[in-house]
Amino acid sequence: MVTCEACGRDVAAGNAFCTSCGAVLNPPPHASGTGTIERLPKKPGGLVSWSRKIPLITNPWLVLQCIFIPLGIGIVMGSFLSLITGGEWDLLIMMLIIGAGLGVLMLLIMLVLQVITGGGLETEFFISDEGVAHKAGGTTRTLDRVSAGGSAVLGSLSGTGAGLLAMSQENNVLVWDEVRYVSVYRSVRSVVFRSKYLISPVVLYCTDENFPQILAMVKKYAPAIATARI
Repeated sequence: MVTCEACGRDVAAGNAFCTSCGAVLNPPPHASGTGTIERLPKKPGGLVSWSRKIPLITNPWLVLQCIFIPLGIGIVMGSFLSLITGGEWDLLIMMLIIGAGLGVLMLLIMLVLQVITGGGLETEFFISDEGVAHKAGGTTRTLDRVSAGGSAVLGSLSGTGAGLLAMSQENNVLVWDEVRYVSVYRSVRSVVFRSKYLISPVVLYCTDENFPQILAMVKKYAPAIATARI
């Protein structure tokens, strides 16, 4: 057993982080793994920031977004157009087909991107005693704008809406008081934070090395109602 200098708790030997407060016990001189840790705190509450390539086609969170966002936009747009045209529900069916086609296209694009980028899109992540945040890399921002612009030129309302929604989520911040739901996807080392409005979630894709530390910080700072199932 070793004693954490930050909180005084005993921690099993071999752990890199305190399982109580998330502080670094014996930080290695060089981190290795799926991402690059830019800064690690030696005291609880300090900012932790790192960068990592987000897996795409192998990422259940993103795959579900690619399926449900275009379909959801298609349902909303199709229902609206059907109502204002006096019950022409063929428009709803058409928008659903367009939404499904766009979802398939997005999945194919994700597959290609994961291959050509060697694992995914580079993104920055942040967590502290104040909240969580993520910041999209340059490649992601460019792709979002190309997607929205291309869909607008082609006249795809659902595609344009999905592109604009992606742009709005490039840089998201949530303070702990606003966090109501926390989901952990251990297979891809990710943690999703949502507010009570379920919009603009913040997703942290952790490295193999800092995943235990991030979970410890989440349990420490997030509202108990949000971490009950972790």
